[in-house]
Amino acid sequence: MIALGRMLVPMALGVLTAFFLFWVMQALIGVTGQLREGGANLTVDFVRLRRDNAPDLKKREPPKREKPEQAPPPPELNMAKAMNPSDAVGEIVPIVDTSMELEKASTLGSGAGSDRDIVPLVRVDPEYPPRAKQQGVEGYVDLEFTITPVGTVKDPKVIGASPALVFDRAAIQAVRKWRYNPKTENGVAVARSGVQVRLRFQITKGR
Repeated sequence: MIALGRMLVPMALGVLTAFFLFWVMQALIGVTGQLREGGANLTVDFVRLRRDNAPDLKKREPPKREKPEQAPPPPELNMAKAMNPSDAVGEIVPIVDTSMELEKASTLGSGAGSDRDIVPLVRVDPEYPPRAKQQGVEGYVDLEFTITPVGTVKDPKVIGASPALVFDRAAIQAVRKWRYNPKTENGVAVARSGVQVRLRFQITKGR
């Protein structure tokens, strides 16, 4: 009897333990089902906020390219001509035939290393002195000068004038602005000295 009693006590404890475990498991299963059912009803709505003002888009303008400055046009060359400032005429007359004819000069200057004499490019009109013009004075000025290797006039001087000291200054100022194709020897530009010209100052009649 004592042995049977000892066996009943552990069996009873085992039954109670098993019952307790089954009850706990049933309770857990019920809680899980409730969580699943409650979770199925949850919904999430995404709301997109609208901005009141659209974002400003900055337009990138390509950099402006500055146009290159145009080179000034070359000055017009005034070839030797009869000069007529107002109603006065200054005439250019070579005193001595110190230059070759233009045709010969062009022919000689066409080849490399050839010789060529001076060729006039620009001749500026002399201004008629106002006092001489008012008094009706006419005359001339003989000049001598040197043409440099770059074609400019150097050291102009009066070697004769009629009347004296009336037209000298106007003649020198005009000659200083003249330009030439310089003289060349063996294809190299050289100075040309002893060039002489006569500038006549005459008042046009009938004005």
